[in-house]
Amino acid sequence: MVEDIDKGTFDNENRDYTNKLKKLKGKRASKSDSKKYIYLLLVVVVVLGLSFIGFSIYNNMIDEANLRITTLENAKEEAINTINQMFSQYPGDPQHTLYVNKIENCKSINEVNKVLDEVSNYIRFIEYKNDVINDIKNAYGPYYEDSFYAKTLVYKIKNTKSKNEVDNIIKNANIEENAKKYYINEIENSVAYYNYYRVPIYGPKRLISGKELLNYVKKLSLTEIKNINITPVSFNRVAIVVSGTQCGKIPYEGSKIEIYNKNNASVEPILGIINSSYVIVSNIDYMEFKNVSNILSEDGYTTSVISISNITYNMTNVPGILYATAADRLDYNKIKDKFGRYGEKLNKIQEDTQIFDEKAKYLLVLSVPSDSIPDLISMKAEEIYIVNVE
Repeated sequence: MVEDIDKGTFDNENRDYTNKLKKLKGKRASKSDSKKYIYLLLVVVVVLGLSFIGFSIYNNMIDEANLRITTLENAKEEAINTINQMFSQYPGDPQHTLYVNKIENCKSINEVNKVLDEVSNYIRFIEYKNDVINDIKNAYGPYYEDSFYAKTLVYKIKNTKSKNEVDNIIKNANIEENAKKYYINEIENSVAYYNYYRVPIYGPKRLISGKELLNYVKKLSLTEIKNINITPVSFNRVAIVVSGTQCGKIPYEGSKIEIYNKNNASVEPILGIINSSYVIVSNIDYMEFKNVSNILSEDGYTTSVISISNITYNMTNVPGILYATAADRLDYNKIKDKFGRYGEKLNKIQEDTQIFDEKAKYLLVLSVPSDSIPDLISMKAEEIYIVNVE
């Protein structure tokens, strides 16, 4: 019975222990399940978070890719518009289409910019060629179409592929001298050798014969020849009387002069050519005194002898001598020998002695451009001042 009690007791205790153990295990299992749920929840949260982040990154990548595509397309469109504008002055140029196709095939904005740089360089090259071609055409002016040489140069330049090629063609060309021939030939065809023309020579206008003009223009540059102003001159003959102080030494036949107004030197001078010049003489007077003294001693006496010698040279009515010669009353050759080149000899002796007769007067017969006659007539005799040009 004791055993039964003990056994019952043990069984009860065993059951209690078992129940407690089960409860304990249940609690432990409950705690373990809770941890599993927490872990699972954490995993879910992490996965969801990573998924969200990944999705966001993916969306950003898609957006960025779309933005890059949109930006590239916009850049291409803008670049094509720029190219169209740059080629607007060169319609039909085959490079236009090639550059547009290049832009359409670009994979990045960097490639687009490189193509635009190519286009800019090409347009600058085209403009450079056109500037050179225009310079050639301007050099020849109205004679461009007549020059096979000029048109050949232009053809070569149009077919060049680089600036160096253009420069080499120009370096080896002889444009100025070739173009000058056309302008000089035109002047030769319009100028008469023995006519006179009014031409600005190194600044002021000068009278120059056709022969002198042709020799002059050959020494000019192409630009100077193109800008030269040649005015044919018709002359009137006029005679003026001036003193030696108004023109210095007497000018000779063919001398070119400029006639200034002493009271208004800023006015453009009147141009003229001397046809003939004369010294105005009525009487020629020359007198020389010579004193000779001698002392004679004889028998202690001294005698002074003084001799005064007067040499007088007087020629009156010199014009009368000329008239008498013209009337065959005097020997023509003798008179010519005595008086020939009188003005020239007078100039020479005055230069050598530096003695000038301010009373000398000259009659100048000169040819003056017809349009200058009114100005010359309006000048008073004392206002005239003459400069010898040559």
